[in-house]
Amino acid sequence: MRLHSLGDVVLAAPAAAALAERGSASFIVRRAYLPVVERFHPRVTPIGCDGGPGALRSDSAGHGSKGVVDLQNNLATRLAFPRAKRFRVNRGLRRRITALGAASGAMAYRAESFLEVAGCGGDPAPKLERRRQPSEDAFRVGLVAGGRWPLKTIPADVLSELARLFHDMNRAEVHLIGDRRDAARAEMVIERSGGRSGVFNFCGEGDTGALISRLEGLDLVISPDSGPAHLARALGVPTLVVFTSTSPELGFWSRDTKGFHMVDMVPCRPCHRHGGSKCPQVVPACRNRLVPREIHGKAMALL
Repeated sequence: MRLHSLGDVVLAAPAAAALAERGSASFIVRRAYLPVVERFHPRVTPIGCDGGPGALRSDSAGHGSKGVVDLQNNLATRLAFPRAKRFRVNRGLRRRITALGAASGAMAYRAESFLEVAGCGGDPAPKLERRRQPSEDAFRVGLVAGGRWPLKTIPADVLSELARLFHDMNRAEVHLIGDRRDAARAEMVIERSGGRSGVFNFCGEGDTGALISRLEGLDLVISPDSGPAHLARALGVPTLVVFTSTSPELGFWSRDTKGFHMVDMVPCRPCHRHGGSKCPQVVPACRNRLVPREIHGKAMALL
């Protein structure tokens, strides 16, 4: 089981797939993330559960198993399945990295850790079933417009300049992606990009399934370190991950993965395990020094 969040559910896919290759496997997740589990390959049986220990036990009843692999490890999962194998975070190392910066160490890649807890080997790169390819009638670029943690998002002015660059230089359709809370920010990006007709706001268009469908129809994605970036990568969409207040050293990305962009010489990064809302240095150099033309060039190089 991995109940949330979006990126971690994606990172659990290799462990679930390895277990499914040994026999039948079920995967417990919050209902909002069931569309992700339905794309796991090999297939597992998805079980949606939004309740506490009692609900976890009752919802999993009838899916008889030889064991439980708990990749969430919160109070509810510990009470529901006291004998499960469990994933554990090295919190001491994480505190040291966020206090002293990336030079102080690196967390293990979470997808690899999930595989180890499951007692499996194999490729830790998450892979989700891609059910359609981009249309040949247009070049479509997705820009992830928001995110839960403000300091981790790509600044709106950077996004608006990226929209201009892709529209004017590459004749691209630009799709602004996010949830309902990001819709107003996406409209601001469209306005600041000059109201170009080829820039579209798709924020809040539907559930996780709709997000997956939107991503798999794109030729290229540019995203902050976020759930949509994990989804796009796992679907096989060329994806540039723009790091601001976080970094690969927090363990959510393989350090040999291509397609990263971040401002050089920011010793305070990462400053928060999730991204944070306010810069400890007052002026966030990790965001203010982003150059849209550099991001555009690096993203196009992925193709």
